[in-house]
Amino acid sequence: MRKGDTQEIRRLNRRAILAHLRRGPLTRADLSRLTGLAKSAVSRLVDELLQEGLLEEGAFTSPPVGRPGTLLHLRPGARFALGAELGVEETVLLALDWRGEVLWAKEWSHPREAGPKERLERLLQEVLPHVPGPLGLGFTLPGVVVEDRLLLAPNLGWKNLDLRPLLSHFPLPTALENDAKASALSEVFFHGEANLAYLVLSTGLGIGVVSDSRILRGAGGAAGELGHWLGQGHKPCACGRVGCLETELGLGALLEHYRFLGGKTGDLEALLQQAKQGEALALEAIHHLGEALGRFLANLAVAYDPARVVIGGKAAEFFPYLEQPLRQSLAAHAFLEAHRSLPVQPSLYGHLAPAVGGASLFLVRFFELGGLWAESPRRNGGRYEEVAFGDRRGPGA
Repeated sequence: MRKGDTQEIRRLNRRAILAHLRRGPLTRADLSRLTGLAKSAVSRLVDELLQEGLLEEGAFTSPPVGRPGTLLHLRPGARFALGAELGVEETVLLALDWRGEVLWAKEWSHPREAGPKERLERLLQEVLPHVPGPLGLGFTLPGVVVEDRLLLAPNLGWKNLDLRPLLSHFPLPTALENDAKASALSEVFFHGEANLAYLVLSTGLGIGVVSDSRILRGAGGAAGELGHWLGQGHKPCACGRVGCLETELGLGALLEHYRFLGGKTGDLEALLQQAKQGEALALEAIHHLGEALGRFLANLAVAYDPARVVIGGKAAEFFPYLEQPLRQSLAAHAFLEAHRSLPVQPSLYGHLAPAVGGASLFLVRFFELGGLWAESPRRNGGRYEEVAFGDRRGPGA
C-alpha cells in the first residue's frame, strides 16, 4: 500500500468518526459499531483527536450489557471559521464554530455606492484582530460568483470583477460564494437535506438549490438567480431589464407597497416593529407579499421539487407575519398535492444566514479532510487550496 493510500484511509476514518459525533455524544464502542472499524483503530484515532483538542471526554455510561464507556463530544469552539456577507447597504462579519454556534457577530453599514476595494479594506481591518485562529474567511455576495470572480451583482452595480488582487491582502485563506448558494450549503451541512431550496429575500431575491445533495450552479454559475425571471411587471430592475421578479417580490417592493397604502415608516426595521405592534397597514402589506411568495413557491416547487424550503435574509425576521398568507397561497396554487404542504421555514440564523454560509465553506472543507488540514496542510499531499471543495464525496458536490 502506498503512503498516500494510508493517509487517505486515515483521513476517511477520522471523517467518519467526526461525522457520527456531530450527531451527538458516543462511546468508543459506539463508534466502532457505527463505523465498522476495529476497536483498536477507533481508540487510536480518538486518541489523536483528543490530543489535537478536537474532542473531549464526558460522563461515563453504564449500559445494561457490556463494560461502561466514556462519552466523547466534539469540543465546543475547537475549530471555527469567519464568515462575511457583503450586502447592498451593510456588511456582516461573524465567527462560527464547527458545531454551528455563532461565537460573535458584528455589522456595519456603508453607502450603496461604496466599491469592492473600500468594503474589503474595512473588512480586512475588522478581521485582523482575530488572526491567527480561524480556518479561513468565506464571504458571500448577492450575485453570480465563479471561483474568485464576480460576474454580475446588479444590486451592487458590480460586474466582471476579479477579486483575487484584493483577497491577496488577507492573512488567511479566503473563499467567495453567492449568498443563496452558501446559505443552502450551510443548511445541508448542519441540518441535512438531499433536496432543498434556500430563498434569500432582502434587497433582491436569490435561490440556492440542493438537488440530490448537490448545489446547482449551472454552466455559468447563474443557477438560482430566479429574482431575474421576467414577469409581467413594468418596473425597471437593477440589472437593466424591466419586469424582473424581484421588483415585485423584494423587500424593497414590500416597503413601497406599505407606503402606497399610506404608511409612513421609513425603513424595513421600523416596518417590522409596526407589524409587531399590530399596525394594520404594515400587516396588510406583509400579507400581500406573503400571498405573492406563496405563488412563487408553487412555481419553484414545479421547477425543482424540493423537500423543504428555507427563507433567509431579512425576510426571515418577517416570517411570523408572512407564514399564514404564504401557506394559504401555496396550497391554492400548488401543482402536486404534495406541494400543498411543502415544508417552509425561516432560517434559524435569520439575517446572519449568508455570513454563516460563508463560514460554512471552510467548516465543510475541514470535515471533508477529517480535521487533518488544521494541523498541517501538507499532511494530505497538497495545500489546502488544492483540496477540491464539493468533490463527489462531499456535501458541497
